[in-house]
Amino acid sequence: MRFKAFFIYIGVGVAFLAASLWVFLSGGKSAKAIRTKYKLGGALLTAWAMLSASTCGGPGPMVTCYEPAPPEQPMCYDVAVMVNEVSLESTVVKRGENFKIRIAEPSGDRFVAKLLDADKNVLQEAALQLEEGSNWDFFFKADKKLPTGTATLEVEAIIKDAETGKDEAAVIFRNDAITIE
Repeated sequence: MRFKAFFIYIGVGVAFLAASLWVFLSGGKSAKAIRTKYKLGGALLTAWAMLSASTCGGPGPMVTCYEPAPPEQPMCYDVAVMVNEVSLESTVVKRGENFKIRIAEPSGDRFVAKLLDADKNVLQEAALQLEEGSNWDFFFKADKKLPTGTATLEVEAIIKDAETGKDEAAVIFRNDAITIE
């Protein structure tokens, strides 16, 4: 059906061009030529609108040939802030000496470090003390009586629960490859 309509449209277009030539050759003085040109122009516009409407689909009674715009993606400029990023100066803990733990962007000022044996029994637990003048360096002194070998280091942040007001510990770091010398 569209194929036949297209050829009809081409035929009406050729007739419109002939009527335009007739108006040009008559110098615009022939009323019959001008009337014919207007009628064929109207027929072309009507046919073009009908062809356009028949080839497009659309929701409900509205017909459109345009693709719908993709949904707008939200622009997010919030940068994820990394808090409580724990790094170790060394994975070797020397008995009787301070062990340095760096906590970048600490969420608070209360942290606890735990050394655990292979069975997850606590060998030593100590509150981390912030080094004077440092924002991120925490130290705890390893006990002289710690057994040598491999251990696990856990760092917990002590957070006050907003609802209950009680202190709660949340593990923020764990390393299973700590060597005690």
